[in-house]
Amino acid sequence: MIIPYSPVITPLCGPLAINVYGTCIALALLLCMKLIPLNKRYSQLNLEPYFVSIIMVCIISAVIGGRLLAIVSEPTLYHHWYEWFMIWNGGFSALGSILGVTFGACMYLKKVNLPVLPVFDLMAIYAPLFQSVARLGCLFAGCCYGKQTHSFLHVMYTNKNAIAPHNIALHPTQLYSSVLLFLIFLCMYFIIQKRARYSGQLFLTYFMLASAERFVVDFWRADRIIMKNYFLSFHQIIALIILFFSVVIMFILSKQKKTRS
Repeated sequence: MIIPYSPVITPLCGPLAINVYGTCIALALLLCMKLIPLNKRYSQLNLEPYFVSIIMVCIISAVIGGRLLAIVSEPTLYHHWYEWFMIWNGGFSALGSILGVTFGACMYLKKVNLPVLPVFDLMAIYAPLFQSVARLGCLFAGCCYGKQTHSFLHVMYTNKNAIAPHNIALHPTQLYSSVLLFLIFLCMYFIIQKRARYSGQLFLTYFMLASAERFVVDFWRADRIIMKNYFLSFHQIIALIILFFSVVIMFILSKQKKTRS
């Protein structure tokens, strides 16, 4: 697959522009906002009065969390403190966004007296769908690009505005992630949500599957941040930490469920 197109659709003002990456994120958000109210959990939780506010909190938390982890993982890319806030230059971590949404949404849900785990369970069903569509934006922007490959399954960037190296066959890691996340969504929607037995199970299952996806795909990514004296990258270690704590918390919740029963 050859990507000859510019990631920018329409320039607006200065560094601001409408680009494919942002458009895919917007489409992913609109799709999830359309599908979530159709789930019976939505009406059971009486989320309609708070839905838009929850979405806004999630957007802000995702930006903050994604940016913070990006800064922590690659601090040398930011020469001055004010560059931390220049989000139009890129630099976000998907895992950071997931953690940011978790903490931000948790605080807001407690403030409005909504049950945290049941709401998180509902959001977790559609979170991988959001990520799957958003990853297509990464494909056209050239970020999160893969290592060089001689496989017939590759992507090549010819536009100089793309972030990825030009005219080199690369692993389409963005597509790997998009496909895996879509499969996770199908699994969450059609199987796991029907078999969930206690609050938090869907949310923690999503955490485990999403972190496992990032851990696996990272082996083919060319922008890996390898930790000194380690075979794994920074984000793979974060993914393993998320996976470990998700398993521990799920075990605790499962024990509590059995005790109550």
